[in-house]
Amino acid sequence: MDKPIIPTMSSSASTPNHPLLRRSWPPDLSKMSPSDRYRLERKYKRRVRIRGQHPVAWMRFTGTLQLLTVTVLPAYMVLIMDWPMAHPFGPLREWMWNKIDGFSKGTFGGRLDRGKATDENGGMGPR
Repeated sequence: MDKPIIPTMSSSASTPNHPLLRRSWPPDLSKMSPSDRYRLERKYKRRVRIRGQHPVAWMRFTGTLQLLTVTVLPAYMVLIMDWPMAHPFGPLREWMWNKIDGFSKGTFGGRLDRGKATDENGGMGPR
């Protein structure tokens, strides 16, 4: 009685005449019809493309990280960072800090008296 063949991970599992394989690999393209070759090529190109894709969450994280690096880092260097020499963006920094100080003191963009009536009808105008 023959011994049962136990599949292993050795190179004999990839031989074309292995009894447990349904198809030989690599396929003999000369024996295939053009439509079968095209179908096989499409299938394996699709599988390679799917394997090469990254998960959506990872792509979103790296895109956000790139955006922050490109925008926040130069803004920090221009507006906030102290340089060991005379700051090349001194007038821009002074303008920005004056605007921020004015905003925190309530003088940003002028003084608005909201909620006060502009005429005796409470700002509604004539009816």
